[in-house]
Amino acid sequence: MDNQGKVMITCKEATFLISKKQQDKLSLGEQLKLKMHLLMCKYCQRFLNQVSFITKGIKRMRKKIEKQSAGISLTAEQKERLRQKIDRAKK
Repeated sequence: MDNQGKVMITCKEATFLISKKQQDKLSLGEQLKLKMHLLMCKYCQRFLNQVSFITKGIKRMRKKIEKQSAGISLTAEQKERLRQKIDRAKK
């Protein structure tokens, strides 16, 4: 984004920052610009809530799957059959 001097950002820029926030830390300037925009835009507030809801749900699902599969392992024979299937699929 090249909005160095601007205080207000567009909804497009706000949604980009909201998405970026899920993966990385925002700079102080980005945080301030996003907060300013969110104070005035109910649509971007809604988008932030939706993205946060989805992210939390995915994290919960990942934890649940990790718990369920914690004690599960394949036998040597199962691993070999899986390797063979992968090799055949590559060809």
